[in-house]
Amino acid sequence: MPTVAECGGFLYLGKHLEEAGTGRKLPMAGALPGTGFAAGRLVRFGYAQLSAKVDGLLFRTGETVPAHEFHHWDSTENGTALRAEKPISGRSWDCGFLGPSLYAAFPHLYFAGSPQLSQRFVAAAAGYAAKGVLGGA
Repeated sequence: MPTVAECGGFLYLGKHLEEAGTGRKLPMAGALPGTGFAAGRLVRFGYAQLSAKVDGLLFRTGETVPAHEFHHWDSTENGTALRAEKPISGRSWDCGFLGPSLYAAFPHLYFAGSPQLSQRFVAAAAGYAAKGVLGGA
């Protein structure tokens, strides 16, 4: 099923979520590696440009789209399918998981600034529905 999991959705797909204060690891969906944990501060805050290293549900290799991050959580496994870069400072980091039916990462995508992302998602969802896998289709 086509899936876009940003920020909290990304944490949900991980293996565990570490309970703030106790450190107890709570099971999550387990679809992605890593344990989410409270960072105790704002992490990677602000606007960035995401560049795809590989093709995926929404992205094509080399394509760059605007995004932003604003979270107090992090993960032991943030992925490496994308490169994020701050437009002013040039600071950059790897992030995200991409697959034929997946975008999962902390950055929130700016769909209005990159309409091809929405078009690709809608096309993937229509293809999924056409396979007759949705409720009685």
